[in-house]
Amino acid sequence: MKSSMGTKLENISCVGEVAFVGISLILCNLVAVSGTPFPVPRRPLPTGHKKMRALAGFESLKGQLSASTATEKTSITLSDGDTVLCIPIEEQPSLSHLDSPNIQLKPSNHPEPESSPSEVQNDVKMASQVFAKEIGKCPKGQIPMRTGRNSPLYPTAGAGGPTQEVQSSSTSSRQYVHHREWQHAYTATTISHPPSYKGTEVVMNVWQPFVEPEDFSLAQLWVMNTGLSFTPDSINWPMNSIETGWQVYSDLYSDMRPRLFVYWTGDGYVKTGCYNLNQDCSSLSPGFVQVSNKVLLGGAISPPSAANSEQYEIRLRVFKDDDSGNWWLQFNQDYVGYWPSYLFHSLQNTSDLIQWGGEVFDVRDDNSQTKTHMGSGDIPASGFRKAAYQRNLQYVAMNNKLYQVQDLQAVSTKPTCYTVSSGSSKAWGTHFYYGGRC
Repeated sequence: MKSSMGTKLENISCVGEVAFVGISLILCNLVAVSGTPFPVPRRPLPTGHKKMRALAGFESLKGQLSASTATEKTSITLSDGDTVLCIPIEEQPSLSHLDSPNIQLKPSNHPEPESSPSEVQNDVKMASQVFAKEIGKCPKGQIPMRTGRNSPLYPTAGAGGPTQEVQSSSTSSRQYVHHREWQHAYTATTISHPPSYKGTEVVMNVWQPFVEPEDFSLAQLWVMNTGLSFTPDSINWPMNSIETGWQVYSDLYSDMRPRLFVYWTGDGYVKTGCYNLNQDCSSLSPGFVQVSNKVLLGGAISPPSAANSEQYEIRLRVFKDDDSGNWWLQFNQDYVGYWPSYLFHSLQNTSDLIQWGGEVFDVRDDNSQTKTHMGSGDIPASGFRKAAYQRNLQYVAMNNKLYQVQDLQAVSTKPTCYTVSSGSSKAWGTHFYYGGRC
């Protein structure tokens, strides 16, 4: 079949059904390659995942932040209902565990592209954020931080658009014990021999899918180390993961807008892992370190794409800085900040698995099906201007150059609802359409 972009899409050939931790997966190979898509043998997909954690010790975090900022700075209220505070870089929550933080203000190097940027359709534009459009940036040496709604400072529901707002109880008392089924559809690179990646870049369009309360829907990239090269039962055994993209998650943000997020885990989602600027972690917890005064983590991305109309995209790049060992994030043209190397064990050196795709979390523990959409809610066959896509999939090789992904494996864990279809073209490079609804 062909999309309206004229891109030839390959049919997915499913090679079997494998069960991991009560989750059924259909593993689909687009090309004949060696290696195994995630989940990998001896490393089942963990059941904890990244559902928002309870904020143990929240009161001490609230007191710490309010004492240092409330009397000095003026909060800003955006049209989407967010309240934002500009705080000194060194006062961000993820550095509160350090007496004298050593902050890397910019990467020492960056990946070199393999070729010039690809062409873009006339009706495709880069998306921005509400904060960037209405405020622009914080003063030099400061970063923007959400302090309204569910945030490190005030985790309560706030006012917003009349059709967008979702009331949410305080996360300080919320407990999530995740034992239910959760759904995914994503694509993955193969594991090379030996595995060795230093990052990835992808361009994805942004949507505002329908999401049921307590569910979430997202599009993201994963930079992981599966830990398979480490000794079982050692402290280095757990899988490490860096994640970023856009998500619609009312429990975390109190509305249904697509929002930029970052996430990490150093032990396969068991005990470690935080959203954004430690939005769901206790005080004195390490995490992502932001240096950009222009990008609002957890901030709404605007505008989203619309069916049969203009498509709005974001460009994400994650790469390892050779000098510091930190993993840096670039959002569109801005260096946002980094995941410090000390957050990880197996990911301190290189990644052995990179993924891109969509994900839906379903809270139902009975036989009912969620109505939550993935991507735009349309199936991949709907094509350009209707379906969600991710394009120009590239990886950072050990020589610090970006290369187009060639061997792409596709996985859909619930193909009756969410599917994936990939292809390659001169304009879009390696890409895929994904999504759907039940």
